[in-house]
Amino acid sequence: MNVEPPSQHRNRIAEFRRQHHTGLVALVFTDLVDSVALRRQLGDQSGTSLLQAHRQLARQTLALRRRR
Repeated sequence: MNVEPPSQHRNRIAEFRRQHHTGLVALVFTDLVDSVALRRQLGDQSGTSLLQAHRQLARQTLALRRRR
């Protein structure tokens, strides 16, 4: 079995990281409970406005988190 010395292994990892974007990624899913019924109750325009506000709030929250 051919095993690389630790320093050579670290060098290969460092080279990979220089050539590729690496890191952790988090996916965030949000849901408005009974959004279809709520949209029916509010009407198309108000329902769409509510969904847009929800999305904007989620974006702002994530943007604040990225700054930390």
